[in-house]
Amino acid sequence: MTDNLYSNSEYNAEPDLDLDAKIQLLAEKLSAANRIVFLTGAGVSTDSGIPDFRSSTGIYQMTSEDLFRIDRFLANTEWFYSIFGNFYAGIADAKPNTGHLAIAELEKRCGKLIDVVTQNIDALHSAAGSTSVAEVHGTLRTASCLKCAKQYSQDYFEPDMRSGRVPRCSCGGALKPDVTFFGEMLPEHAFVQARSAMKEAELLVVVGTSLQVTPAALLPRECPADTPFVIINKTPTYLDSEAALVFYESIGDVLPQAVSLVKSA
Repeated sequence: MTDNLYSNSEYNAEPDLDLDAKIQLLAEKLSAANRIVFLTGAGVSTDSGIPDFRSSTGIYQMTSEDLFRIDRFLANTEWFYSIFGNFYAGIADAKPNTGHLAIAELEKRCGKLIDVVTQNIDALHSAAGSTSVAEVHGTLRTASCLKCAKQYSQDYFEPDMRSGRVPRCSCGGALKPDVTFFGEMLPEHAFVQARSAMKEAELLVVVGTSLQVTPAALLPRECPADTPFVIINKTPTYLDSEAALVFYESIGDVLPQAVSLVKSA
């Protein structure tokens, strides 16, 4: 993946509506669409206690993007784990929050066909009950050996990751988390699944991502030309000027309230 898709777009859609009116409009859009795609990023998991990356309290304020560059990982695996261990426990122990649960509710209670395309590696959408989740940046639930490619589940490597030690395969090779580092290709199956979902979308809701990391940030361009976009993110994105609705409020202040207004199936 690559980073920093820059935009200085300004949001002009529905500028005079108060928050309650905008939430009502979002509920109407969720009600009207049958096949809805959610494109989610780190912001959807901050209420679960997982820091995002680029905000003033994000991971990159405590370390740097170099932590997730594949060349640095391969050159100094011990350095990576000594730092990443500080974050791993928080991710592994996190629980779904009201944002994750609201997306799952649209599927379970409202009977919507929901596809979640997420840049997150925390598996919280699946934990919340969403059944179609494309993890385009991989997952922390598994790790693979750099030497023989054998894959392991979280139970095997979790003690080492929590303690900041390099987890090792039975062959002696170091394990790498099955997440996409800068400089690596996205997992093919997940990206194909994501593109397919976008092509079928009747409504796209972008949640908790600034849309700066490509190629995931370009996935909205795969939607049909008449697909309406909704953006829920605290900072602007390059799609804001094209969106039917934009919320700069907290996800927890918007999405659960809108979903609660959608009728049950």
